Amino acid sequence: MRVVTDLAFKTTPPVGSTKAADLSAVFYREYALLARNRVNLILGLAPMLVYLLLVNTSLSNVVGDITYRGTVLPYAVFLLPMVLAMSVISASGTTGMALFQEEMSGVSTQLWSWPLRRSRFLLGKVLAGVSLVLAQSILALIVAAIVFDYPFDPARWGWLLLALILASVAFNGIYMAAAISISDYRTFMVLTTLSMTVLVFAAPSLSPTQQLPVVLQWISVVNPVTYAVNGMRDAALFGIGTAWPSLVVLFVVAVVANGLAGHALLRRTRNL
Repeated sequence: MRVVTDLAFKTTPPVGSTKAADLSAVFYREYALLARNRVNLILGLAPMLVYLLLVNTSLSNVVGDITYRGTVLPYAVFLLPMVLAMSVISASGTTGMALFQEEMSGVSTQLWSWPLRRSRFLLGKVLAGVSLVLAQSILALIVAAIVFDYPFDPARWGWLLLALILASVAFNGIYMAAAISISDYRTFMVLTTLSMTVLVFAAPSLSPTQQLPVVLQWISVVNPVTYAVNGMRDAALFGIGTAWPSLVVLFVVAVVANGLAGHALLRRTRNL
């Protein structure tokens, strides 16, 4: 009778996925979810194009020129940051809504069964959302440059894009934190729809701050759209030297909002 005295098993632990691989996978998935969904694209593009082509054109003919920081501007030039802010907010709401689609379809449970860091998941969502906003905004800028005459040199276009990126990161964080904190998707849809209108029109979007009613001037101080609109407007017209106070506020909002979103995501995924 043969006795087995030595019995050994050699196992090799599975190779963990690298940070770059995880992040690129999340980014590709989020971008495909946002970009390949026709409803999401329509919801992101429609408000921007409507305000750019219809509201901008009609109001420009009515208002004519407007004085901003001692400079007389065509109203179409003054109104451009509002159109971009509408695009940013609309796309950010779409990014937040994708979280509810994942949970209702059961995808969230499948995602968190894989050893995926929450920070990479959140970063992938932010990068995908920002890239979608930039793609939509660049399309808007191309259309605007064809229809309207903007007096911006290449450097000012560059500063405008920098302010736009910062605004995109900030509002993606705000709506991501709201989506993670709210359990009912219908509540989030109502919040997204109402907040876009309230935030945009309670900011110096259609007129300088000094021309707003007193109550709206008070609200505009705590309204993040104020700093997005003023940051993009000042960057495009006067350069970074004038725009930096608004951009600093946007940076702080971006850090705080995305930090809150990350914390809320950790708390929410523990219950899945």
